[in-house]
Formats: sequence, C-alpha cells, structure tokens
Amino acid sequence: MDPKLTEVTQLFARFKAAYSRNDLDVCANLLSQLKVLLTKFPSLPPSFQQTPNAVEELKLARDIYEHAVVLSVKMEDQDAFERDFCQLKPYYMDTCGIIPPSPEEYPILGLNLLRLLVQNRIAEFHTELELLPAKALDNLCIKHAVELEQSFMEGAYNRVLSARQAVPHETYVYFMDLLAKTVSWMQREGI
Repeated sequence: MDPKLTEVTQLFARFKAAYSRNDLDVCANLLSQLKVLLTKFPSLPPSFQQTPNAVEELKLARDIYEHAVVLSVKMEDQDAFERDFCQLKPYYMDTCGIIPPSPEEYPILGLNLLRLLVQNRIAEFHTELELLPAKALDNLCIKHAVELEQSFMEGAYNRVLSARQAVPHETYVYFMDLLAKTVSWMQREGI
C-alpha cells in the first residue's frame, strides 16, 4: 500500500477511536491533520487524476469528510458543517461510477436540507433539492426534510414539533431542536 495512503488510514483510525470516546477536541485536532494530508492525494477533487490508488483515496477522503460533517453537528458548529459539507459534496455529485455510493449520502444530504431550513435559507433548500436525483425523494431522510419544509411553510407548527420525535437519523436531533426553538418563538410572537 502507498505510504501516504497508509498514513492517512492510520490517522483516520485514531480519529474514529477518539470519536467513539466522544473526545471532540482530539477529533478536531486529528481532522485538521487529516485534511492537510488529503491535499497530497492527486486523485481527489478538483483534479481527479487517475492514480493506482484513486478509488481507495476517494473512498477514504469521502469517509473522512462524512465524519467531519457529523463531528461538526456534535460540536454544534454550523459554520464548520457548511465548510465540511462543501468539501464532501463533490464526492457525492462528481464521483458516480468511480466509487460506490456511500450509505451515509442521503442522511447527510437530508441533514444539509434540514440545516438550510433551520437557517431560513429556503431558496438554497429548493436549489439543493432540485440537484438531487428523483429517486432521492423516496429516501426517508430526504422526505423528512421536505415534509418539515412543507409543514413549516403551511404554518403547521405542531407537525414540525412532533417531527422531532421521529427523526430518521440521530444526527438530526441538533437541527430539530433549533427548529423547535424557532417554532416556539414564532408561536409566542403570534407569527
């Protein structure tokens, strides 16, 4: 195995061990190191150079960025979420046929839709939704975000609040709590 690939794989294993211990400071430190090391892989976006290890490098980088997105939610850092999601998105949109789809793709895409809804970025919510393939709309995580947006726009705040009890993925709780606070405030203000 390529020495650079081995180094990143070993460091990522340390990251995942710290993540399972819920040691967020160590995770953040290791993630910074991982991102620097990823810049040395020529197969990654935007260049996508064909190398002998391109498939492994792409899958590893996608896995790292998926963990970065989830870590940003755990740390309740919406700015980091946006940065990490932007770094991850090319692995979902531009690598079809190069690497197999990730099981975390739709949960993370739905999480991004939920973030946009919480931040009241409705135009961007719809733009992101339009970029998804039609089959994505059947996914529970995407449906959840779409139904929330519809309920929110209709003023059906009780449906929005009750949706907190049926989140399709554990990472959704943070944004659902923020949305519940917004809805509660709107109800108090009579909006």
